[in-house]
Amino acid sequence: MILWDVNLWVYAFRSDSPLHRIAHAELDRGSRSGDAYLFCPLVAASFLRLVTNPRIFVRPSGIEEAWAFADALESRERAVRADLDPMTYGVFKHVCLIAKAAGNRVPDALLASIAIRHGATFVTADRGFGRFAGLACRYLDA
Repeated sequence: MILWDVNLWVYAFRSDSPLHRIAHAELDRGSRSGDAYLFCPLVAASFLRLVTNPRIFVRPSGIEEAWAFADALESRERAVRADLDPMTYGVFKHVCLIAKAAGNRVPDALLASIAIRHGATFVTADRGFGRFAGLACRYLDA
């Protein structure tokens, strides 16, 4: 099972991203393979916040187009919904304390915790996720 970082969603969605092709191929291959992948509403919310933000993009994406992308990932046959349950919250607290996650690293710790809780490999372009003990990572390389 895999969990894709928000950055992969953004890169795959935004054709102006330098990592667009490789991220798009990753999401397409992963969601169409025989393996299940985690669809996380927290990732979807972060994705929507980023791609529609005029402070981040000169030409932000429209909310309808962004939702269509998220809906397409959620509706694929191999998608397994990963909500924040009590067990995940306990893993999250532990991961934060062990990694001394603070500030902007707290949301990263939450994503790491979701992957750990579900035994998923976390796929990201952010090598900073290597700080989380117990997290299986695969890094997207350009």
